[in-house]
Amino acid sequence: MTRRTNPRNRGPSTPSRPFTLVVCRAGCDAPQAAAVLERLRDAVRSCPHGVLVTTGCLGGILQCDALTPHRSSVRGIFAVVQPCDTRRRPTGRPTRLGPLTDHTDATAVSRWLRAGLPDDGSLPRRLLASPPARAVAGLN
Repeated sequence: MTRRTNPRNRGPSTPSRPFTLVVCRAGCDAPQAAAVLERLRDAVRSCPHGVLVTTGCLGGILQCDALTPHRSSVRGIFAVVQPCDTRRRPTGRPTRLGPLTDHTDATAVSRWLRAGLPDDGSLPRRLLASPPARAVAGLN
């Protein structure tokens, strides 16, 4: 694979497929949340067709800690990545992420985004978030 320089970033980039990364900031009071979000911003900026959206609650898509009555001690950023074409039309299933709690988590997601969202196990399973119960209830 040939590496090329991306004019939108100072360093080398790898081929990346278009995607939209939607980051939920509702209820996120994790100590390193700002640093994690900045790392994700850097990754999206280095992808030619990556778009980052920050928003409020993604309760219809994610089962995050902010929505559960018995909060756990793990706090972090939750997000959804939607592969798409260059016109932003979805081209694959969304991937739910979270909680992203630290530099290590943000780095793993950043590498995965830059690599083009491969379905090869390169994204650690511990970073995959659960869909809300109502989204999977019909699968029983």
